[in-house]
Amino acid sequence: MYGMVNEGIRKFIEDNHGKETWKAICQKASIDVQQFERMASYDDKITYGLVGAICEHTELTAEEVLNVFGQYWVGYAKASAFGNLLQLAGETFVERIEGLDEMHDRILLSMPHLKPPSFDIEEVGEKTYDLHYFSEREGLASFVVGLLHGLAAETDETISVEHVTQRSEASDHDVFRVTLLD
Repeated sequence: MYGMVNEGIRKFIEDNHGKETWKAICQKASIDVQQFERMASYDDKITYGLVGAICEHTELTAEEVLNVFGQYWVGYAKASAFGNLLQLAGETFVERIEGLDEMHDRILLSMPHLKPPSFDIEEVGEKTYDLHYFSEREGLASFVVGLLHGLAAETDETISVEHVTQRSEASDHDVFRVTLLD
């Protein structure tokens, strides 16, 4: 995973719980690094270890931690050097979801070892969409739910999200039913 993700976790914890909490989480995760190079690649085990340590420290589930971080991630990424790419994708929630793969393709020019997820959105009813989420990484569906809510908030839209298909031996990806609410 790229350091930008781990650095986002650090920033989120420090902003919301302080530097001492971040140090305690790093200690629980057996991580010596207190700050991450955004453009460097790190073993995914570090990220999962941080999430586990946050769960232990806060007594939240991994799903809760990832959901909250997914919502936070939108603003964090928007403030980064790649933030303009997200806004260029479009003005509405659906346009931004449709532009995520193109945004990741552009980021790959700067971060060639990135293994980004892929998103495919299809309209299945009035204001209702199925979002197909493909990723090499397991266990990040709750992050995607938070990310979706964060993207909707950025475009002043409200959504409901239902995780209708989980990645498994029977399915190579997750599917989320997203409904735009009035």
